[in-house]
Amino acid sequence: MKSSFIIIGSMSALVPACDAWPGVEAPVEAPAMTRCECTGTSFAEVDRRMREEGRSVEEVSRRTGCGRTCTACLPDLKAYLAGRR
Repeated sequence: MKSSFIIIGSMSALVPACDAWPGVEAPVEAPAMTRCECTGTSFAEVDRRMREEGRSVEEVSRRTGCGRTCTACLPDLKAYLAGRR
């Protein structure tokens, strides 16, 4: 059985900035996920694009699809990016 999820509206409600995601709690322990399983995009790739291309997390998400399908990776992505700052 295959499921599809569609996010209606802007990602800004979910990912306005990596340090202020309302309603998305970062795990206390080390992140369990290291990539978006829906797109196969690693968190390291998201971080690299943010740094090298000067893009926001929302822009990288829009371009890669990371965090836009099931959104299960968002808490771990938040924790990963917070640890890289």
